[in-house]
Amino acid sequence: MAFLELHDIHKSYYLGKEEFPVLKGIDLNLERGEFISILGESGGGKSTLMNIIGGLDRNFSGSVVINGKKLDHSKEKQLDNYRRSTVGYIYQSYNLISHLDIVDNILVSLNMTKLSSSEKRQRAIDLLSQVGLGDQIKKYPNQLSGGQKQRVAIARALASDPDIIIADEPTGALDSQNTKEVLEILDKIAADGRLVITVTHSQAVADYGTRIVHLADGQLDGDTRLKSAYPIPDNEEKLESKPLSAGASYNDAFKHLKYNFWRNSLIMIGTAIGLFAVLLFSGLGNGVNAFIQDQINSMVNPNSITVMKNPSGKKLSSAAFQASLGKSAGQPQKLMLKDSEINKLNDIKNVDKVEPGYQLSNFTLSRGRKSANGSNMNTWTKAITDNTVATGHKPGKMKLLLVRHKLFH
Repeated sequence: MAFLELHDIHKSYYLGKEEFPVLKGIDLNLERGEFISILGESGGGKSTLMNIIGGLDRNFSGSVVINGKKLDHSKEKQLDNYRRSTVGYIYQSYNLISHLDIVDNILVSLNMTKLSSSEKRQRAIDLLSQVGLGDQIKKYPNQLSGGQKQRVAIARALASDPDIIIADEPTGALDSQNTKEVLEILDKIAADGRLVITVTHSQAVADYGTRIVHLADGQLDGDTRLKSAYPIPDNEEKLESKPLSAGASYNDAFKHLKYNFWRNSLIMIGTAIGLFAVLLFSGLGNGVNAFIQDQINSMVNPNSITVMKNPSGKKLSSAAFQASLGKSAGQPQKLMLKDSEINKLNDIKNVDKVEPGYQLSNFTLSRGRKSANGSNMNTWTKAITDNTVATGHKPGKMKLLLVRHKLFH
């Protein structure tokens, strides 16, 4: 039984309703101790196949079997554990974290193992020594050459002691000397009993391994054995994996803060100023709005409305209604509400009280031989608040409140 088995793998991408098949029925058995090169042209499906093997792609048909157990790509926790403990990734662009030194870059993977803090750091240093960087442990990625960065990426991939190493064009950005050194390291990893899978366009790189699998147009069209797989060591001790702890995440975040302290400080200060300004203007806006509402409510009761009779009895626009009122000015009795209509208002839901009253736009007051004309006389109701009267007091029963108007020239 092979360590890794791929059975009838199909994968398509869709643009709208149009289907673009990428993998068209891949069947492949891979063993530990092999250094396998997936060779093919761009667009042949190599990277898609690697994503499926690595547990990064779940939307496909077929099955992946690891050491006799089917990998269920629909179960997120199973995939997380698989990626964490079984697979190590080596990328062409390295994907190192710039604000961490190279030891801390490897500790990111080791923080997902059950080793103690001192054991993690020692293993990180040992792995860097194995890839020839034992004298560079205090350096950051931007202080290293391309070949050195790739070695750090290899050491990080080995940190969690995975059974499978997936390398996506690991030598694509390297010169011939660094390419040779990286391939020697990968070959040694396979000799230690791991399954090493590389994706490459280069025949020379592919010839360095133990086996070449050629992929073209989503199908296997060649499987060449160059040499026998390396033997598997006996009595292996595997590192136990665990999810990344919150403490490790906070520690990495703090290291990032220290690495770019002044820039991050300016970002935090700018963010704080922005939030303060938003809160300040929001508070001022709410305060001004509340003040305006209070001034309005102090003059007019917001819970009171004035109901007037429509003399036409038809549904009218506001302008037409005002015109209708003007036509009825000479016959005010047409505008008076009947007792039955007032009772209907009382029966409306949520109406507490109905206060009948008069509202006149023009009037004449007479007493004896004296008379005076005025405008806008209406009954005092709860629609008018006590704050309306600045001097004097609200009128009582059978009383009038006179308002003096000043003219400004």
